[in-house]
This record gives sequence, C-alpha cells and structure tokens, in this order.
Amino acid sequence: MELRSLALEALLASDPEAKLTAIKVLIGSRGLRVDPARILDSPLLPGRPVRPVMVHPVQVPKRRLGTALGRAALIHALCHIEFNATNLALDAIARYAGLPVAYYRDWLQALSRHPPAWFAWLQS
Repeated sequence: MELRSLALEALLASDPEAKLTAIKVLIGSRGLRVDPARILDSPLLPGRPVRPVMVHPVQVPKRRLGTALGRAALIHALCHIEFNATNLALDAIARYAGLPVAYYRDWLQALSRHPPAWFAWLQS
C-alpha cells in the first residue's frame, strides 16, 4: 500500500461511509510508503454523495438561526465545510507529485488531527 494511492482512493469515494472507511485505513496505516515521483491520474473533482442533491445557493430558502430549520441549515453548512476540508487534505496528498515526503506526511497528520466531523452528523 502506498500513501498517495490510498489518499486518491479516499478522495474518489462518493459514498460517505466508503470515504470514511478509506480515511480510517489511511490514518491507521502508519509508516506507509510514499512514492512522491509517481504521477497519479487525479480527477478534477472529488467523489460526491448522490444525496443530498446539490443546488445553487439562491435556490435554498433563507432560515433564521432562532428556528430549528435555521439551526439545521447551519449544521448542514458546517458539514459541507468539513467535507470540503477533508477532500482538500486528500487531494493535497494525491495530486502533487515530486514534493518532499514530509509534505505528504504533514497533510496526513492534518487529516488525522481533524477527523471527519461531517460523518458524525450523518449518523444523527
């Protein structure tokens, strides 16, 4: 197993549970070999869940934070931010070849320090 290939696998996962499983394998596999010279076929976009359907922000009704729907919308927005931060770390590991091994390990450490909080919200 190689760190950047596993990061790409996690990045491409569109099912949230599959993505989380791939991230756990990546984080739990300390001492993975890193091949910084290998060029990976990285997509332009990461895997995304099929649900919920993505809509343009102007199509989303405005909600006040003082309501249950408003708080749910805020939590949903935070999950999007966390999900994108997770994908950013995975992409940074997988996409860029030829960098020092410490670069990839630093991104892995950032990913492991910041577990995917978005998944906890999926469970509730």
